[in-house]
Amino acid sequence: MAAPSPARTAALKALVRVEQDRAYAPLALSAALGPSLSRRDRALATELVYGTLRWQGQIDYYLQAFSHRPLDKLSAWSRAALRLAVYQALFMDSVPLPVAASESVLLVKEREPWAAGYVNGVLRAFSRGWQEVAFPDPGENPAAYLAAAASHPQWLVARWLSRWGFERTEQICRSNNRAAPVTVRVNGTVTGVDSLEEAFARARIPVERGRLSPSALRLQRTGAVQGLPGFEAGHFQVQDESSQLVAWVVDPHPGHRVADLCAGPGGKSTHLAELLALRGAGPQDPPVTAVELHPHKARLIEESAARLGLSERIRTLAADARELGPQHGVFDRVLVDVPCSGTGVLRRRPDLRWQRGAEDLPALVKLQRELLRAAARVTAPGGVLVYSTCSLEPEENREVFEWFLREFPEFEPSPIQGFLPEPARSRLSAAGPVLEILPDEFETDGFFIFRAARRAS
Repeated sequence: MAAPSPARTAALKALVRVEQDRAYAPLALSAALGPSLSRRDRALATELVYGTLRWQGQIDYYLQAFSHRPLDKLSAWSRAALRLAVYQALFMDSVPLPVAASESVLLVKEREPWAAGYVNGVLRAFSRGWQEVAFPDPGENPAAYLAAAASHPQWLVARWLSRWGFERTEQICRSNNRAAPVTVRVNGTVTGVDSLEEAFARARIPVERGRLSPSALRLQRTGAVQGLPGFEAGHFQVQDESSQLVAWVVDPHPGHRVADLCAGPGGKSTHLAELLALRGAGPQDPPVTAVELHPHKARLIEESAARLGLSERIRTLAADARELGPQHGVFDRVLVDVPCSGTGVLRRRPDLRWQRGAEDLPALVKLQRELLRAAARVTAPGGVLVYSTCSLEPEENREVFEWFLREFPEFEPSPIQGFLPEPARSRLSAAGPVLEILPDEFETDGFFIFRAARRAS
């Protein structure tokens, strides 16, 4: 019996792990690739995994039209094999449908030979009739239409429609379906934006300047970031532009005691340390305290700090930030970038679309409030607390902000606009102490930031 291609085998294994174990897609893919795959096969497997996850809603809509069994009654292996074939047929011009179908049938035969006939039958029916399948009428049922045509969970689309209406919600969904560029933050302590841009250009890597952050470069084609010019020398850190704005809003200065309470994997902690260095902080200044619950993420912070030449400016503390109190010290600047639903980063994390549900929000909000309570305890009088999420959901954003001001009257809103760097200051309009960025505005991650200052007495 012929064997399926190594790339498709790896992609299928990763997709099954993402669905069955709710695995983080990059880790599932990395584990499935293995060291023996060629560069070409690794690239194909990556495209298959991310593309299939991104378009899973639309793919399932088509498949259900031709499967006599509900898709959720099929095994994860057969379901992922069907999705792989349909993704290639609809979105990869270089792969004819018969080839994609044949490969998926071979994949099923290897693991579940009894299901191969059914998978083959569904794909044959799909090949004959998929062009006759109509999406729901957007006028009659806009949520069902966008769930199918724009491949987003219907519960989430319905929420967005109630806030932004059809046109804006469709724009956000379409933006999420475009592959995100790799965005890096230039480490200004060792190089400049011009110099790094020239290094990427010499390596024939398409690059453009950021739209919001003065330190951002967007790369359209990279391969592994570890192989990019300047990576080992610490010339940059991978970080989306919206995320880069957070450290500017924190606004650390020499002499400030600064804490990042949910610090892993270290993008914002290293940016805070970098800003302090660029603003003249010396060796006598206190280092940024990076608090991280998970030891492996704390190690990632330390590794990034070492690579960027910022080890002396960051102190990691492996601890639950909710348990922090004045005995751990108080800080002039406190950042709490909380765990959240991640609905602002679905273009980078297509797996999250299918792993989150509305039922997840209450527990996340409870955690966010607990973290804010701890952050308030360790913010010094006269200090500043900054809260951020990569969520678009009001329960995690404005409602948390309003709760915080009610719960902690010693804090007052602090307008953000004046702390934003150019070009963000000219292109964004912060509503007082709150900044919201939607992912379709500048092709960045969706983000929410609020800033509050503690009264001096």
